Amino acid sequence: MAQNRSRATLPFLLVALAIASACAPAVVQVQRGAATAPTATTGGAFPRTPDGRPDLQGIWQARSRASYGLHDHAARAGMPAALSAVVEGDIPYQAWAAARQRENFDSRTIADPLAQCYMPGVPRIMYMEWPFQIFQTRDQVAMTFEWQHLFRLIYTNGTRPPEGLEFWMGDSRGRWDGDTLVVDVTNHNARTWLDMAGNFHSEALHVIERYTMLEANTLQYEARIEDAKVFTRPWTIRVRLERQVDSTRLMEYPCRAEIEEARCDFEPDPRTWYVPARLPAVGTRPTVIPPRLGQQAESGVDGRRPDLSGLYLPDRSGGANWGLEPHPSRVELTPVGTGVVIDPTDRLLPYQAWARQEQQSRNAPERGYDDPTAHCFVAAGVPRSMYVPSPLQVIQTPTHVVFLFERMAWRIVPLDGRPHISDAIRLWNGDSVGRWDDDTLIVETTNLNGKTWLNEVGDVVSHAETVVERFTRIGAGAIRYEATVTDPLVYTRPWTIAFTLERQTDELLEAACLEDNQDLQHLKELKDAARQGTASRSER
Repeated sequence: MAQNRSRATLPFLLVALAIASACAPAVVQVQRGAATAPTATTGGAFPRTPDGRPDLQGIWQARSRASYGLHDHAARAGMPAALSAVVEGDIPYQAWAAARQRENFDSRTIADPLAQCYMPGVPRIMYMEWPFQIFQTRDQVAMTFEWQHLFRLIYTNGTRPPEGLEFWMGDSRGRWDGDTLVVDVTNHNARTWLDMAGNFHSEALHVIERYTMLEANTLQYEARIEDAKVFTRPWTIRVRLERQVDSTRLMEYPCRAEIEEARCDFEPDPRTWYVPARLPAVGTRPTVIPPRLGQQAESGVDGRRPDLSGLYLPDRSGGANWGLEPHPSRVELTPVGTGVVIDPTDRLLPYQAWARQEQQSRNAPERGYDDPTAHCFVAAGVPRSMYVPSPLQVIQTPTHVVFLFERMAWRIVPLDGRPHISDAIRLWNGDSVGRWDDDTLIVETTNLNGKTWLNEVGDVVSHAETVVERFTRIGAGAIRYEATVTDPLVYTRPWTIAFTLERQTDELLEAACLEDNQDLQHLKELKDAARQGTASRSER
């Protein structure tokens, strides 16, 4: 099975590569073989959507090692051998750019943006060895990637890209040319590479992608590269993508979180993190069926269910990201909020004594470094991801509801009645399964890892957390959101929050939190100073 083959963890490979490159002469790729994948044809027997388009939905994976080097290259430390994916056989660099590529190659262990888990950009994300899942509607094609919880949102509704904005992942606008999905990708920045070998581009990059079915579970992917600032002429990348028919669940690889945990920059909390050897019994997972909450809404994608799709922004009056309970403005400039707790009726979280003490400790300035969102880890957890004050996009198909978050993270909710995954697999956003109860979408999320905070003031959850969410359309412009949290390690009873998701008229953009993080070093200095002060007092 293709998904089960080994997938290299790139940043750790780059560390090994640094050791090898320190004692080896620079190597420039000389042999330039042309890509040998066959030319795509259309008209074959493959699944189609109700409107007659090829059905691209499912989990896919590249059958290529082009992400290590687009040209023919022999194996090196951390870089497996591969045949060229360049159709013309050669990348037509301008003279200065060829020299720059050689410099990139020599410094790739630290200069490659993926060494810091930054966004790979397009087209590189498409031929990395990590799987991704496609969701397809009439107006949009969404791609969610296992690597770093990234996503792409391709608009197929004829709209144009914004002017004057640059993105790590570019801006994607698609159209159908017969049975081929053609995507124009513009608005790039100049900070991504095309592979580990240091092939690069400028902000003038224009990528024209073509997705063509070769057979039921094989896509030919072509990317025409145009960049007059770097290349002497356009050129083309071609690789195959295979549908992983035996895979039903996209996992997550939170690259940055894994690296920081491995080097102890993000320290574990044994009271809340999932540790299999010490996992206490916390009872069975609850299943809550709420009463019907909403009024009749517009019909959804199957003609019967409410249509939840669209761009939304959480109502900020409750201030949930700065405290779930009612809270005044604080000295630290935390915004005032009315709170979002509706049960218990006193609107206070039913903490156990140790957990309330921990929450108060987390609210100290020196604990800000311990909040995972300060590190820009990819997933805020559940329910926090729903009330971080930034836009989110809902993609709804007959089989899934997908949430795409501006901070470059996703949640996938299957609606096919599947069970939860193994309890031993713990994820930042957990494992969500959904079902309809009349006009309310109910989502149960388990398998959370206990590493997230509920907000910036440190409200606590653990690995024992289970969340049951209710999404109910209230008219054409809003969703009533409720979430009931059960966590017997932290709280004395379940509790519920509620607020409104307001529909927006613009488009989802990209927030490059990790890539542009300017705050983490300051927070680390505060934490280090507090530790040093504690150590000094204990020595007296």
